[in-house]
Amino acid sequence: MNIRIAALALLLGAQAGFAQDYQTAKAKAAERTAMLDTLQRGKEMKGSNGRYQLLTQVRAVALSNDSETPQQALSRIGEGGAQVVETKGRLVLFRSAQVQPAVVRNAGGASVYPTALSARNATLGVLTGTLVVRPKNMADADAIATSHGLQKSKTYPQLQTVFYEVKPGTDIADASAALQADPRVELAYPEIIEHVRVAK
Repeated sequence: MNIRIAALALLLGAQAGFAQDYQTAKAKAAERTAMLDTLQRGKEMKGSNGRYQLLTQVRAVALSNDSETPQQALSRIGEGGAQVVETKGRLVLFRSAQVQPAVVRNAGGASVYPTALSARNATLGVLTGTLVVRPKNMADADAIATSHGLQKSKTYPQLQTVFYEVKPGTDIADASAALQADPRVELAYPEIIEHVRVAK
């Protein structure tokens, strides 16, 4: 009899714990949604996983080493008072006071990346400045780079895919849209990091 009472007490305690966890998760989701609603939006663009909208005030910077804190990284690039929005592995996404186009810029010896919001799942993504392109004919890869002011970084002929890097000061969304409109291009989209695996 005592075993049944103990089991029932454990079951009721577990249910209460699950209910509390659910309420906490629901509150965090509502808080995140409210925060996303306050972010200033920019251009829409097409990525590999659907539509994205640029976040003109949210930027990302990588921690320089394992001991650097997000706040130290922000101070290093001159954004000491910025709000940390979230982290993705070593990438720190922060809300800047400055509205900027979708360009990768250099600050404090580090690359500072633009970000975008996925329309599919409301995930924040980091634009690396790399464009993934599938030319209709691989022989056009160099001409495509020249026409659009891009640097060819990697070529995978077996996949009919070329990776291009935008030059400093180039708007990634504009470069991607121009490639998508190019009749020599079958498919083009910016590389966007939404998820980062963290080694344990």
